[in-house]
Amino acid sequence: MNPRIKALRQRQDAAKAQANDLIEQAEAEDRILDETEQAQLDDLKAEIKTLDKRCDAISDLYAPPTKTEPVDGLTLTSSTPVTVKEPNSLKDPKKGFASSQEFFRTVMSSTTTGRIDQRLKPLATAGSDEAGTYSDPYGGFLVPAGFMPNLLSLSAEGDPTAGRTMAVPMTSPSVDIPARTDKTHTSSVSGGLIVYRRSETQSVTATRMEMETVGLKATPLMGLSYATEELINDSAISFVALLEAGFRDEFAKKILNEKIRGTGVGQMEGVLSTPALISVTGAGGAAEIIFEDIVQMRSQCYGYQNAIWLYNHDCLPQLAQMVMPIGTAGVAMWQNSARESEPDMLWGRPAFPCEHCASVGTVGDIILGDWSQYLEGTYQQLESAESLHVRFVNNERTFRFLLRNDGKCWWRSALTPAQSSTTLSPFVAIGTRT
Repeated sequence: MNPRIKALRQRQDAAKAQANDLIEQAEAEDRILDETEQAQLDDLKAEIKTLDKRCDAISDLYAPPTKTEPVDGLTLTSSTPVTVKEPNSLKDPKKGFASSQEFFRTVMSSTTTGRIDQRLKPLATAGSDEAGTYSDPYGGFLVPAGFMPNLLSLSAEGDPTAGRTMAVPMTSPSVDIPARTDKTHTSSVSGGLIVYRRSETQSVTATRMEMETVGLKATPLMGLSYATEELINDSAISFVALLEAGFRDEFAKKILNEKIRGTGVGQMEGVLSTPALISVTGAGGAAEIIFEDIVQMRSQCYGYQNAIWLYNHDCLPQLAQMVMPIGTAGVAMWQNSARESEPDMLWGRPAFPCEHCASVGTVGDIILGDWSQYLEGTYQQLESAESLHVRFVNNERTFRFLLRNDGKCWWRSALTPAQSSTTLSPFVAIGTRT
């Protein structure tokens, strides 16, 4: 073979091998070629054609070609049996579309958005002499992408206890609230005072009232964030407003979680940590809520007329199917809401799903509570502040959000009623079932 033709054929084979590598890499990743890869493949095919034409120009004077092979409808000569593969989208008779409906939907979408799906690129008139959106260098860059100045976000669950707790305005970081000690009604319901029936001239025994204090100590709950001045000034959406909305959701989530699960040490005392909590022994099996458990919770709830049910989402399938057995039939305990603004009901009281309740089968998966017995003290309302100085040399602004509060159930023990040893409490849960 003529040395010049041999050199050209070697360059041609190298271009074919490079083109095949591009296609094989896309096939290995089970995808079609992106715009950059497709452009690179087109350039390689053009180079192959050009080299073939140069070989043809001198082939009559030197050795004839040893092998021919088609590339894009042209006959190319090669010294080795190297061929350029077709991409998967070209081999597939459906061109990468699952159905004709998907193809038509994609075509319609391209006409409204101005952007052609990658699977349509091999079918488009790429390489023609007209300008269009099918090619960024020849018009596509002139069609801007749309932008909606609305942030998609998932808000925190609403707080079912909001407005139900006993609000305590705190005038100082620590507040002691006097309380009457009257959690044993066997002899007195007023902390030790007793009244007697007497006959004339008969004396009675003097009694006195016992008191205690319930303390609230506000601790800081704070959030901090940094943002560059470029982002604050250039963002199409007010980034400061996004931060404020995000931190409001985060504070609400944190407070609700502490009302339920807080330890009381440096944070609010949750109802699952209060010494007044009654944890009834579950009568069902593991991860099971049965009618008898609900009855027991109801029987030990003090102030049931004000109480609400909180339950983990994974408890709903059992609660919604719960019935009170009556002979061979039964009456449903769960009542779905008939109005959009009203909650579902369980045994006559509102029931709210709460992601901070424990998973089904664990203490706290369903909580029955009279939240009017829960003190929620606020010393400093939620405040926001920003500073240009903390990271001035970085051209960043600092945002700080701060709240100081505390909360706890003011009951320090469950109540022993006058004629029963079964205690009562404003907060009742089911113990862990095994």
